[in-house]
Amino acid sequence: MNIIGFFRNYSHLIVIGLICVCLWGLNARNSQLTATNDRLEKLANSKDDQITDLRSKNDGLASSVNDLVTAVNQQNAVMSQAIEQRAETAQQNRKLQSEIKRYLAADKCAVAPVPAGAADRLRDAAKTAGGVPDNQPAKPSASR
Repeated sequence: MNIIGFFRNYSHLIVIGLICVCLWGLNARNSQLTATNDRLEKLANSKDDQITDLRSKNDGLASSVNDLVTAVNQQNAVMSQAIEQRAETAQQNRKLQSEIKRYLAADKCAVAPVPAGAADRLRDAAKTAGGVPDNQPAKPSASR
C-alpha cells in the first residue's frame, strides 16, 4: 500500500515530470528540424545561384553562337560574290581569247611559224639580258 499511497500523493508531480520530459524531447526534435531546414535553405539558395550563373553563361554562349553564325553567313555572302566575279572574269577572258584567236587567224605573221634558230637566239638574248645562267629558273625581281 505504501506504493499506491506514494503515487496518490505525488501523482501530480509525476504527470508534470512526464510532461516536462515530453516537452524537452519535442524541443530537441524541433532544434534538429530547424538545423536541417537551415541547411536545406542554404543548399537551395546555392543551387539557385548556380542555376542563375549557368543561365547567364548559357545566354552568353548563345549570343556568341549567334554572332558566329552571322559572321559565317556574311563570309559566305562575300565568297559567293567572289565566286560570281571569278566566273564572270573567266567568261570574259574566254571571250577575249576567242576574239584574239580570230584576229590572229587572219594575220599572216601570227600564223607563220617562227624559225627554230630565231627562237633560240631570242631565248639566249633574254637569258643574257636577265642575267639567268643556263638551266636555272629566273628569280623574281624585287618590286619597287
